[in-house]
Amino acid sequence: MSTTPVRPPRSRGARSRTRRRSTLATAAALALLAPLGAASSAASSAAQTSPTPTDQSPSDPTQAVATETVTTQTAYSPSDGIPPGEVLAFDFGCAGDPVAEGSLEVTASTLYDVDTGFGLSAPAACRDRGAPDDVRRNFVLAGGEQFQVDLPDGDYHVTVISGDQIASNNTQLTVQGEDQGSLQPRGSGEFAEHSVYTTVEDGSLVLEVFSDGRINGVEVSQVAPPSGLHADEVSTQPPSATLSWEPTEGAAEYTLYRSDAGAGEYESVGTTETVSLTDEAVELGYSYDYVVTQTSAAGVESGHSEAHTVAVVDPSVEAPAAPQDLRLERANPRGTTISWTGDDAAWEYHVYRSLNADRGFERVAETTGTSYTAEGASEVNHYYTVLAVNAGGISEQPEPLLTPVTARGSNGNPFEECSVDGADATVLRNGDTWRAMNGGETVHQSYAMVDAMQAAVDSLSEGRTEQESVVVRGSGTMPADAAVDLPSHTSFSVCGTIHVAGNESNFSYEEHVGVVRIRHAEDVSVPFLSVTGNPNFGVYLRTSSDVYFGQMDLQLSGGHGMRIDSRDDDFVREARNITIDDVYVSGTESHGVETYGVDGLTVGTVTAVDTGYAGLLLNDTVNADIERVVGDGAAAGTGYATFRTANRNGQIDGEYPTNIRVGELIADGGGRGFFCVSESGGVEIEKLEIRDTGSNAMLIENCHNITLATDQGVVEGPGDIRISARSEFANTSDITFQNLLLRDTAINESPCGENIVAENLTLEDSELNLCE
Repeated sequence: MSTTPVRPPRSRGARSRTRRRSTLATAAALALLAPLGAASSAASSAAQTSPTPTDQSPSDPTQAVATETVTTQTAYSPSDGIPPGEVLAFDFGCAGDPVAEGSLEVTASTLYDVDTGFGLSAPAACRDRGAPDDVRRNFVLAGGEQFQVDLPDGDYHVTVISGDQIASNNTQLTVQGEDQGSLQPRGSGEFAEHSVYTTVEDGSLVLEVFSDGRINGVEVSQVAPPSGLHADEVSTQPPSATLSWEPTEGAAEYTLYRSDAGAGEYESVGTTETVSLTDEAVELGYSYDYVVTQTSAAGVESGHSEAHTVAVVDPSVEAPAAPQDLRLERANPRGTTISWTGDDAAWEYHVYRSLNADRGFERVAETTGTSYTAEGASEVNHYYTVLAVNAGGISEQPEPLLTPVTARGSNGNPFEECSVDGADATVLRNGDTWRAMNGGETVHQSYAMVDAMQAAVDSLSEGRTEQESVVVRGSGTMPADAAVDLPSHTSFSVCGTIHVAGNESNFSYEEHVGVVRIRHAEDVSVPFLSVTGNPNFGVYLRTSSDVYFGQMDLQLSGGHGMRIDSRDDDFVREARNITIDDVYVSGTESHGVETYGVDGLTVGTVTAVDTGYAGLLLNDTVNADIERVVGDGAAAGTGYATFRTANRNGQIDGEYPTNIRVGELIADGGGRGFFCVSESGGVEIEKLEIRDTGSNAMLIENCHNITLATDQGVVEGPGDIRISARSEFANTSDITFQNLLLRDTAINESPCGENIVAENLTLEDSELNLCE
């Protein structure tokens, strides 16, 4: 038996299982399957010849069934094959129950027999609820029994109907040994219709139902994908592509699907009863992959055909050259404008944008000009690139352009607000020399940027009780083993970029060295800081209070972004009242932003791109208010997440009141989206969007009082949402999922938690595997 399913095309993140409205074969249709000369349908024959066990009366369906093998004489043998477009249907129930028209009867004592070609592996129990119809009113109650059908080798579509009119259940299913999970829905009066494509390689289809399983009906059909897909005509004015294929026996209609070439993310172009379809939604210069499926009269769709690639180009025309000199013209809260030098051969330009240039771009505009404006303020940095297009195709991609955050600052890029005006001390670069000045006097001059910065800080009034400021104007380099130490009542801004060089070792928590270091201080501000290179910490704060961070741009090639803690004493939270307006952090070896032992945290936006570990990690932190967390590739290949809470985070006096509030969480790719672990909780997330994570979309383990998507949210697979617990901590409790669209994912609860609530959820190819 093969466990490799054959699947129709689906969009990104699709799972191997789909649910379709099943169509039972009619008696007339099933009669087509009977050998020549058969006088009655297989269902009628089976119903008339199946004896009623002596210890079970039709009027008392709750009794156990007899254990002898019942040989059902049918006019049709499944091993003969299923004609194209037809459905082989089985109706499960108690002997003497009504049998759905066109179905073969399977009672609790119908054991597999080589002559009939189908049956159970062992006797089971059965129930008849009397409603709602002949298929769903009754079922076989299985607890590990297999149902086998002899079929010719090939690819098949299988639908299992499972449910109970008066009771909930937890039906688990495998098809050809492939685990299908818990069938949904499973509540009282609800009936699952679970469909899967699978392959028979040894002459038998085997289904196994267990864990309090109900099986009401099974439908099997064989629908071959069409062949001969090809392009009849490709037009560039206007762009279109006409595809054709060979007719397929038993097909009622065909569906053509399209994907960008090589992407494998297919979308339906349209459905037709003919063998040709024109796609008018293609774009000049681009290439596309097409596949086609057929759907039988019974409503079953085949797997996809072989793909055919079509380029919407004129081969006699040369593609244009890549745009040159991509540049930033304007960046302010009203909008961001980029421009480029074009190619005279280009007909138009396509503008693409991304948070992470290494993980692909999304098209945002088309224009015939050589500039583009994104209206409004941008809360995050974006990369832009532009492609030139004509009838000959698309150009190569130029180097992307990074644009600034513009959501704050009247002059656009918030760093443009960084000014030496009003500063008590300044650090200015003059060629290769750095000069620190205070009150018009030079207090230090050297080639070392870090020495000049520290001298400027040290020149501020000794014993001051109000904040005094230092502003650095210019960009330079400092060594990784040095830091600028900020004492109480200090404001420190860098109007430029500090590049950290010389750190060839791995990041270490033991080395308390950061570009900016704040220890045992109060009333400290860092309004502007931009860092590149490989520091141990971009920012290191230990046991300090009333600290403000404004615009933090940490585009690193290792190390750790920001660390805020009070770990002099792990039994107290002595880092208090910490504010971060906006931080963009990328390329770290460790976390983007991490707290430990903080009471009072206010954050505007954390944007974490390709951080080695978590984008934002809160440990043992309480009373946090976070507007937005954005992760793009954060914690890829690890168990960390775009947003993680751990180590009693949110716990106040042993309880978990709601005190960790997040306005919006966005996670695209990377490790997990949200991860709560080790006795944490008290979290409320208003909006969330998680997709394409490498591990779980969300993992909630030994956590309490978590409310997700109070406003709205989307979780898209392949990662699932997992509710779990370890035995050394109290069990997970009081978790609420609401207002969520789940696409190609599942909520899996194991072991069972306490008071797990799922409400107002929309499921698209998704499952709820929750305990009752």
